[in-house]
Amino acid sequence: ITSAGEVTQLGELIARFPTHPRIGRLLMEGQTRGVAERVALLAALLSERDPFMRGPDSGGRPQMHAKLRSQSDTLDRLTAVEDFASRGRRDSLLGTINVNSAKFLIRAAEQFLSMLPRQRSRVDRPVGGEAASQSGSTSSASVNDPSDVAVMRSLLAAFPDRLAKRRAARDRRGVMVGGCGVKLAPQSGVEDGEFFLCINVDAGQGEADVREASLVERDWLVSEHLRTGDELFFHPSQKRVAARRRTYWDDLLIEESTAPLPKHASVGDVLFEALADNPAIAFPSDDESVATFILRVRCLAQWRPDYELPMFDDASLRDVLKQLCEGRSSVDELRKAPWLDYLQAALTPVQQQAVQRDAPERIEVPSGSKVRLQYELNRPPVLAVRMQEVFGLLETPRVAGGRVPVLMHLLAPNMRPEQITEDLRSFWDNVYPTIRKSLRVRYPKHSWPDDPLTATPEARPARKR
Repeated sequence: ITSAGEVTQLGELIARFPTHPRIGRLLMEGQTRGVAERVALLAALLSERDPFMRGPDSGGRPQMHAKLRSQSDTLDRLTAVEDFASRGRRDSLLGTINVNSAKFLIRAAEQFLSMLPRQRSRVDRPVGGEAASQSGSTSSASVNDPSDVAVMRSLLAAFPDRLAKRRAARDRRGVMVGGCGVKLAPQSGVEDGEFFLCINVDAGQGEADVREASLVERDWLVSEHLRTGDELFFHPSQKRVAARRRTYWDDLLIEESTAPLPKHASVGDVLFEALADNPAIAFPSDDESVATFILRVRCLAQWRPDYELPMFDDASLRDVLKQLCEGRSSVDELRKAPWLDYLQAALTPVQQQAVQRDAPERIEVPSGSKVRLQYELNRPPVLAVRMQEVFGLLETPRVAGGRVPVLMHLLAPNMRPEQITEDLRSFWDNVYPTIRKSLRVRYPKHSWPDDPLTATPEARPARKR
């Protein structure tokens, strides 16, 4: 069938055979490769009743594998039937041949031969490309007989959807087209080679048993079933987007290699898709300015819902992440990206002004120092400051347009909280006179005035470098 939905000339020829299209394809390929008689008998063998009667020694794998000619269970079965047809030999390593069944196969093969067109025009390129006389080299795992190779390649044309790739060298397990896991049965002699056809498959739970298989060489895979292209994916251990040049037979990955990373938007898309469900991986957690800005916006959004500020939840952070992924290919690049600029850009100019004014990063105290506020959701911001720096400050500072008083951690000279209060005026009037005496004793080098409201505030001395 063509892409336009039309039947090809080859398809019309195959449709004339009163058998499964797969068998018709096998016959046409065999004729193209010059092995029509052998493939006609093989078509009968695959279509009709099994002629082998299992004898007591037919399952002896070591002896059988030592004597079989090929890495194709199917070809070995064909050879045994051919020996019967030419020499009358009934005994084989695969079992004793039933005479009546074998004769029926021979008659069926003759019928198949009679249905083949006398001269086949080149309607389609055979799977594997060149004709049997130009079949190319084969590995040590396969036979060197061009006729046998032609038969095995004809099988590939008939069973392209049964190609499997081994999971590892000499592993009896593999993956077939369609993603099905398969395992060569103990009686199969296909022990080498990276690829094999699953001719007779016993599907069940888990891996399917392949009772009959046939080797496929890599250089036979050169048909319309083959496609090669570069694919992008996120490498979980390297935490970056990587590119691989992958070759598929239908949907079966047969080989891959590294490829250069392209310079287009799809790289950023792959990076974003990999991190969208967990943007924290790419978040610059060590950048205090970014974390603080998010907290300031979230807190102000709670205190002043009328500002309609974003909460910078997972959804909005994903939007920012998507923008930052453009032109980048790794988590490391994202962590170094200008998150703060993009977060600020998510706010309107009016909202940005509101955050700077009503959720400031720092507050200037009477000493002239600009002290950082510590924000936390569902709690008032904390202003941790030395007591000497706020002499003269009567009222507790407020944020959110005056709606939220800060929680003041008034520090002793050892920078530990001596008092925590939201009412600075009450502290000066009621608590400070009580603790002043003990503070003077503990820290005699520091100022402890009788009236802190009129005393000169003292900035913390600069640290010696």
